[in-house]
Amino acid sequence: MKKILAISLFCLTALTAGAQTMYDAINYADNNYYGTARSAALGNAMTAVGGDLGSVGINPAGAAVAGYSQFTITPGLSISSTNSSYAPTVGGSFTGTTPDSQNRFIMPNFGFMMNVDTRRDYGLKNWTFGMTLNTTNVFNERMSAGGVNNNSTMLGEMAYFASGIPGIDLVSGDNYDPYYDSDYAWPDILAFQSGMIANSFGSEDQYIGASEFQYDDGSILSPAAPVNQSYFRQRTGSKADAVINLAFNWNDKFYFGGNIGIVSLNYTENTNKLESPVDKSKFGLVIDDVETTWLSARQRYTLEAEGTGIYAKFGAIWLPVEGLRLGAAIKTPTVQTISQRWMWDGLCNFDGIKSNVWETPVAEYSYKLVSPFNFNLGAAYTLGNRALLSVDWERTDFRSMRFRDEDAAFGVDSYSEDNQYIRNNAGVTNNIRVGAEFKPSEAFALRAGYSYKNYAEKAANVKDLTHTGSIGFGYSSPGSFFLDAAVRYTKCPDTWFYPYDDYQVSETGGLISPPEIGIASRLMDVVLTLGWRF
Repeated sequence: MKKILAISLFCLTALTAGAQTMYDAINYADNNYYGTARSAALGNAMTAVGGDLGSVGINPAGAAVAGYSQFTITPGLSISSTNSSYAPTVGGSFTGTTPDSQNRFIMPNFGFMMNVDTRRDYGLKNWTFGMTLNTTNVFNERMSAGGVNNNSTMLGEMAYFASGIPGIDLVSGDNYDPYYDSDYAWPDILAFQSGMIANSFGSEDQYIGASEFQYDDGSILSPAAPVNQSYFRQRTGSKADAVINLAFNWNDKFYFGGNIGIVSLNYTENTNKLESPVDKSKFGLVIDDVETTWLSARQRYTLEAEGTGIYAKFGAIWLPVEGLRLGAAIKTPTVQTISQRWMWDGLCNFDGIKSNVWETPVAEYSYKLVSPFNFNLGAAYTLGNRALLSVDWERTDFRSMRFRDEDAAFGVDSYSEDNQYIRNNAGVTNNIRVGAEFKPSEAFALRAGYSYKNYAEKAANVKDLTHTGSIGFGYSSPGSFFLDAAVRYTKCPDTWFYPYDDYQVSETGGLISPPEIGIASRLMDVVLTLGWRF
C-alpha cells in the first residue's frame, strides 16, 4: 500500500504562515547516521564495535575501545535521484514518470580522539577525550512532475479559499497593508494582487481564477479547458552533531562513556507550482476593458530553517567472553530552538499586458522542538583480528516529540492541539543495522552493511521501510596513516501527495479532486575517510 503525505511541510509546503506540523518535527528530529567511511560501510552497526570516530555518536563508550589517539576527516558526495509521476485526479492513472537528480558535497565526519594510558595492569587502563562533528542527516532532493489536467486547476483552488474575503481588504491602501493589518492567509492576498484570481461577476467577496470561465447564470467551469500543470521541489541542508566525548576502559572488559551533543540544523526548501493553457484561445477574458488571454501562472514558496539544540548520551560495551561484545546506549531528548523564515511570490501572465512578480513579506518565527528519547542495543562477534559481524537495534518513539513556544507565558500551551496530533499519529521507529568486516591481510579490510527502518508515522496496514545497503574497504599503513572508503545506497519509502487541496466552484457543487503526485526517491553516498593514529 502507498503512503499519502499531505502537503504540509514534509512534502513540505506550509499553507498558512507560522504553522508547524508533525511532518516538520519528524523531518527535523530524525537521524540518518553518516560518520566515517568505516561506520558507513558497516551499515552503522557500531553499538558494540567502537574504536572509530564514526561510532562515537552511536555509542559514546566506543571511543575507549581503540586504545590509541586518532584524527579523521571524511569528505563525501551525496547523489539524489527521483522518479515522479503525475495523475490529474486522486486515485487516477499516472501518466509516465519524470526523472530528476541533485548532487551535493558533504562532510560526514571531522574529529579527533586523545587516548590517555594510565599504565595500570588492572582497573582503569585508559581513558579518552574527543571532539567530533558527525553528520546525522542530509537533506538532498530535487523532483519535478507534471501533466495535462481537465479536472481541476490550481487557480480555481485559490479562488475557492479566498471566498468570503472582501476584495478591497486584499489591496494595500493608505496606512493599510493586508499582510500585516489583517488575518487573511498570505497566499490568498498574493493570488489576488498578482491577478491569479479576481472578483467574480457581481460579487465583492467571491472569486474566479484566471484559468476558469463564468457563464451568464453565474456558474463556473473549472478549468475552462485543459491546462498544463507542473510541480517542482528542491530540498537542501543537513543536520550534524558536535560531540564532546569522555570514555573509559575498565580492565579491557567493560567500556563506558558519555557525550554532550550540540545539534546544528539547516534546511532549505523551494517549491514551484506552474499552470498554463494547453490552448490559450480557450482562455479569453477582459481585464480593465482590454480583451486578452491568460498565458501562465506561477506560485513559489521558499522556506529556510535553522536550529540548535543540546542533548546527552551515555553508553557501555561489555566483553563477557572472548570474541563477544555487547553494547547499549541511551540518548536524552534533544531540545532544539528552530528559527524559520518563509515567503511566497507569484506571477500571472496575460497576452499583451505587462506582468510583474509579486512577493509577500518574509515571515519569521521561532519555536522549540523537543526531539524524542531513543536507545540502541548491539552485539558483535570478532574472530581474532580477521573477521567481525555486528547487529544493532535502535528504537525511537516519535510520539514523545512536542512543540513549545519559545517565550510562552506560564501555563500557556499554544501547541496543545499539534502535540496531541503527534501523540495520536506519530509512530515508533525501529532501525535494524547489520555489518560485516573481513581482513584478508593485516593491511586491508573488506566491509558490507545493511539496514532498514520503518517510517515514523502510524498508518493502518502500511509498512514503509527505508532500505540501505553499503560496501567499502579499508587500508592501514605500517605507520600512522589509514584510509577507508564506502558507497551507500538508500531506497527511501515511496510517497504520494497533493500539490493543492480539493475545492468547490459553487455551494451546491461537489468537491473537485486535485492532482496526485507520486515520488520514488533513491540516495547514494560516496565517502572517504583519511585518518592518522598517534
